Amino acid sequence: MTRGGFHHQRFAALLFLSAAILVGWLGSGNVSASSPEATSSKAQPPIPMPASFQDLLALPIGETPPQTVIYGPAPQQTLLHFPSALETHVNLLLVHGGCWSNAYDRQHAIPMARALAGAGYNVWLAEYRRVGDPGGGWPGSVDDIASATQKIAALSEEPPWLVGHSAGGHLALLTAADPTLPIQGVLALAAITNLATYAGQEGSCPSMVAEFLGGPPESHPDRYTLATVHNKTFLKPMRLILGEVDTIVGPDQLTGFAETNTKIIAKSGHFDLIHPATTAFGQVLKTLENLTQTGPNSDD
Repeated sequence: MTRGGFHHQRFAALLFLSAAILVGWLGSGNVSASSPEATSSKAQPPIPMPASFQDLLALPIGETPPQTVIYGPAPQQTLLHFPSALETHVNLLLVHGGCWSNAYDRQHAIPMARALAGAGYNVWLAEYRRVGDPGGGWPGSVDDIASATQKIAALSEEPPWLVGHSAGGHLALLTAADPTLPIQGVLALAAITNLATYAGQEGSCPSMVAEFLGGPPESHPDRYTLATVHNKTFLKPMRLILGEVDTIVGPDQLTGFAETNTKIIAKSGHFDLIHPATTAFGQVLKTLENLTQTGPNSDD
């Protein structure tokens, strides 16, 4: 299949997926976007924003378990593979958030992974060592995403694009800033980019920065410099998206990035960017489509 033919098919799949979301396919149990049942449900509007973390956990994850691929010796070092129904070579490595803590696993990101696969992408959802896991935190969590990237590149015809949310967005950006790794580009959703600034803010997630890096900025200035991404050079296409009413990651985390590489979605909260039944997720899909086709400066 030609590159243009593939993008035509993927764009058609994207449109179909968006329509399927509007008729409530995600809320109908285990109905896939390609099944006849997907178009037989009564039309439903997108869910109200902002969505909560509990809204994500309430989504069905499907009955058919994905293939598990091991990329390291630790039990957390695995990938769930959600292949696209299309003939695609576009790989996505999806990195979930959760404040770098092992209190949050990848379960809440499975509906997003399935939605991305339905939109025509070959999706790999990473689990990785986090704070509370042996070897997790700094630098183990970062090393795991690098290893997962290399595993996908070894198994596939093309290196992956990285898509990360929140703390996963931070890890995706930090990984994408390494020019030695086989990466096509990165889309960061509600990403934490300046860890020293974020650590000084109120909230349970900011309080985890010191846990992730082993102490406050004054104790480990070198680690904070290495872990911060707003001052890194990115040689590959990249884009950052933030919700306008995000109460977990604020607009200060976009400081240092060119406006052409950032986007704020109106009325969107932290979790709307990864909830497949929100209008914000539709904009994420559109940005991802444009980014993977034409680079970071395309109109979306």
